[in-house]
Amino acid sequence: MYGPIGHGFGLLAGILGAIVWAIGMFIVLAILIALIVLLARFLWVATKAAQRYLELNGSPAPKARTAAQATTTTTAPAAPERAAASGAQRGAGAGAPAAAATKPRTPKPPTS
Repeated sequence: MYGPIGHGFGLLAGILGAIVWAIGMFIVLAILIALIVLLARFLWVATKAAQRYLELNGSPAPKARTAAQATTTTTAPAAPERAAASGAQRGAGAGAPAAAATKPRTPKPPTS
């Protein structure tokens, strides 16, 4: 079992080896605990952020329609909108949307 050389490195080397092993296992345990804490913190913050997003923007799930909503139509005729837009282009429409009359901005040249 021990071979022809002897009993390994001796008692002092065995004790030092056990101490080094214990320190190594403590470091591994500390790293694992830190990773678990960081994962839990990330999940906690992400859950809070998702709840805040839903509070601000509403739920992505479709809402059930009630009987009153199902009977009324919410679509507006498209022809009057086109007539108002064409009147704004000709300059005759006073109630024309402001976005249709403005030009897009050209980018400024870089300055040095």
